[in-house]
Amino acid sequence: MKKNNKIDISIIVPVYNNEKYLKRCLDSILNQTYKNFEVILVDDGSIDSSSKICDEYSNKYSNIKVIHKKNGGLGNARNKGLEFAKGKYIKFIDSDDYIRSDHLKNLHDAIEKYESDAVLSGYTRVTNGNEIIKSNIFSGKIFEGDKILNEIVPCFIGTNPGQNDYIEMSVCMALFKREIIQKNKIKFKSERNFISEDLIFDLEYYPKCNKVCFSNDVGYCYCDNENSLTTKYREDRFEKQVYLSKYVEDITKKLKIYDCSKQRIFNTLISIARYSIKLEVKYVNQKTFTKTINNIKKICNNDYLINAFKNYNNDYVPLKNKCVNFLIRKKMVYLLYIVMYFKNLFKI
Repeated sequence: MKKNNKIDISIIVPVYNNEKYLKRCLDSILNQTYKNFEVILVDDGSIDSSSKICDEYSNKYSNIKVIHKKNGGLGNARNKGLEFAKGKYIKFIDSDDYIRSDHLKNLHDAIEKYESDAVLSGYTRVTNGNEIIKSNIFSGKIFEGDKILNEIVPCFIGTNPGQNDYIEMSVCMALFKREIIQKNKIKFKSERNFISEDLIFDLEYYPKCNKVCFSNDVGYCYCDNENSLTTKYREDRFEKQVYLSKYVEDITKKLKIYDCSKQRIFNTLISIARYSIKLEVKYVNQKTFTKTINNIKKICNNDYLINAFKNYNNDYVPLKNKCVNFLIRKKMVYLLYIVMYFKNLFKI
């Protein structure tokens, strides 16, 4: 597994109550054509058989180590993994996802060939067995110096209205240099405070890069599994998005890229407002109708959202979203409930 006793890639896999998918993930890693890696499993206080599975693989394979810890969340688990990593590069993989056999090789070949500080790939979205290829829009391109900050970093924040230039901000679709992470003491924030700890990591890491390259690889299989953080109901989802948006606003101002980022911040915030309302209606049975209506009202009356709408370029928004945006702005709560009911019913 090792070459010259040096590990090239440290793969960090946070694990929490994921007995259903964990073996699939680990088997896909072990099946890689590129072999010079270590796997660090961070068992984040699992109470199902995940802990046992981690131990089984660690006992069987010399390049797999397991860390058992008290539950602290995804960001905390990744940080713990970074403490034990020895590789030149860092790769994050979520335990309910899996990777194609040439995924590591493709990323490693690219980052070495171009002597890059990071390589980003596309991915394959897997939903109910159906696969959708999501190629990175910058596949095959290389960015250096100020172009990273001005042309790449804003794209992690969200889509600019009228443009298709969003870069998937998940850290799982990239290979990072451990030296940059260590030197700049970059750590993950807690997803219990931020709705997207990955985005904060990106905004701290990429401005420190001198060169970033993009691969045409789509071998990371991102799975829409039940009860994932992105799909399950959270009453505070929109509130956390507002908190994140304000934080991102502050970061972009410090980086002096706010002017080219603000529409992306607004667009993401408004998109999450629509999504949060949709989830409120979808999971109405977990609370009451009255509670659901009040939660929708709370979103519509949020001062930060109201201000975002005032400064948002609505010209390029698809008609169906523009209509929902209008209902939110006008605080037409009951009509919003009806619209989202049918959107959930017909899965649109």
